[in-house]
Amino acid sequence: MKVLYRKEKGVSPVIATILMVAITVVLASAVYIMVSGYMGSSPSKPVAMSFTVTSTSTSTQFQVVSGSISVTGSTPLIITVTNDSGTWTISITDLSQYSQQTPLDHSGTSTGSVYITITSVTGKTYLSAGDIISFSTAKSGAGQFPLYPGTTVTFTYQGTT
Repeated sequence: MKVLYRKEKGVSPVIATILMVAITVVLASAVYIMVSGYMGSSPSKPVAMSFTVTSTSTSTQFQVVSGSISVTGSTPLIITVTNDSGTWTISITDLSQYSQQTPLDHSGTSTGSVYITITSVTGKTYLSAGDIISFSTAKSGAGQFPLYPGTTVTFTYQGTT
């Protein structure tokens, strides 16, 4: 009769440990890659808004076509108007304050004025579709004109322009 001899020796403990660590690292990497697509990061941009621009005989108007932003003390809408004469800036925290013509703060070489009027269809604390932001170069009356060509209007909300 033939006797079979078996070695009772297995994989060395060092090799087993290395294999176990390698498998764990590969599995952890695979799980991280699959899950990383679901992990959120800080918001890169706030809700975008879309505008249409028109020029009337007395003002330049921006009408909100889509989107909505909440305008509060902690999340103001900053509007900057820049042309050859200087820069005008306003930080809007309450839409109801701008239902009448309001001058923008000025810095530059000219003493000219830029006025803003916000017509909100909702009357709420946020800008939304249908709202109109109007700019003119003078208070209501004979000298009121739209912004002239070459003027840049920048809307900044939560650090995004």
